[in-house]
This record gives sequence, C-alpha cells and structure tokens, in this order.
Amino acid sequence: METPLRPCNECGSPLPPTATKRRKFCSPTCRRRSNDREHRRAKQKTETQRLSDQLDEARAEISRKESQLANARKTIEAERTQLRRQEAKARKRERQQQAHAQRAITARVKNLVSTRDRLAAVTADLEAATIGPIDRSDLEIAAQQILDLQNRLATVTDRQQAATGQYVLLRDRYESLVTEYNKAAQKLSDMARDRQRFRPVIEAWDTLVDRLARSAKPAALSPGDRAIVRMWATWKAGRDRRIKAGQ
Repeated sequence: METPLRPCNECGSPLPPTATKRRKFCSPTCRRRSNDREHRRAKQKTETQRLSDQLDEARAEISRKESQLANARKTIEAERTQLRRQEAKARKRERQQQAHAQRAITARVKNLVSTRDRLAAVTADLEAATIGPIDRSDLEIAAQQILDLQNRLATVTDRQQAATGQYVLLRDRYESLVTEYNKAAQKLSDMARDRQRFRPVIEAWDTLVDRLARSAKPAALSPGDRAIVRMWATWKAGRDRRIKAGQ
C-alpha cells in the first residue's frame, strides 16, 4: 500500500516522494510566497495595534478635555453667578443710599427755609414795635426770640454741614462701587477670553467624538465610549437649540 503524498502548504501540489517530514513546500517560490504572506499578516497586526493605541490615546485625550471643559464651565458659571449677585447688591445699595441722601437733603432745606421765614417774621415784628411807643417787655421777648432763632439757625447750619459730609461719604462710596463694578466687568471680559481659548479644545472634542460615533455601531462601542457619545449627543442638541434661538 503506497503512502499518500503530502500537499504543499502554499499551492497544494504534492511534495516529492523524497521530501523529508519537515519539508512543507514544493519549491523555494512557494516558501517565499508563504513567508511574504506571514510578513504581511504580522505587519497588518502591528498596524492594527498602532491604530488601536492611537484610539486609546484619543479616548484618554477626550476624557482629559472633557474634564477640563467641565471644570471651565463650572468656573465660568460660578463667576457669572457671583458677578450677577454683586451687581444686584451694588445697584440696590446705590438706590438706597441715593434715596436716603435725597431725603436728608430735602429735610435740611425745608428746615432752613422754615427758620428763615420765622426770622423774617420776628424781624418784621421788631421793626413794627419800634415805630410806636417802645414796650420794653415786647423788646425783651423779641430779643429772646431772635437769640433762640439764631441758636436754631446755628444748629440747622451744623446739621446741614453734617449732611454735606454724609453726601461726600455717599459720593465716595458710589465711586468705590463704580470701581468695583468696572473690575467685575473686566473680570467678565477675561472670562469671555478664557472661553474663546477653550473653543479649540471643544471643537477638537466635538470632531473626535463625531468620528467615534460614526466609526462603529453603538452596540460595538465600549460602555465608556457609549457614555461619551451620549454626552456628546446631548451637548450637540443643546448647542443646536442655542444656535437656532440665536444665542
């Protein structure tokens, strides 16, 4: 009974009868073809591994950018909230101070006008009393009234000066509030510039996740990649709504 000839591993042709057990190819050409195929297969595996490493690096970079983006959003929102609160408090305090100063000045002016009118009335009474026979008791009463009015006028003058000092303090406080408001506005401008600096990061993240979402079906992605794609889809929908609304 003849032993069946072994086939060549490359072309399938039968090996020579004299071939050893270790021989696998019928000719050097088949051996070279097989070696070339194995080399291409190994090279393809290396390329696949390299692309897989690049994808892992891209995923890690996306995670880092997402973390930076989330922190930047939190910082910007916190700064905006604090700035809005400071602006509201400054406007309320300014209105209260202006109203208080206006009421104080109005009251002082009314008091001065009333004192002036009373002094004019007493002076007229004194002049009328000196025309006829002089009554010493009336003159003494008029003199006492004049002294009282002079004292009251001095008191009103002191109060008016105090009100003027308060007005100066309120004015200085208002200028300080304006300075603080300008600083807050500058800080808001700096935050806007920071947001512009983060724009390339956001655009790069948008591009990378879009490619990741288009590269495979959702079921083929890992749980982490699916979470990234879902978050990106939510963010993109919100961005499209803001663009549509003209914000």
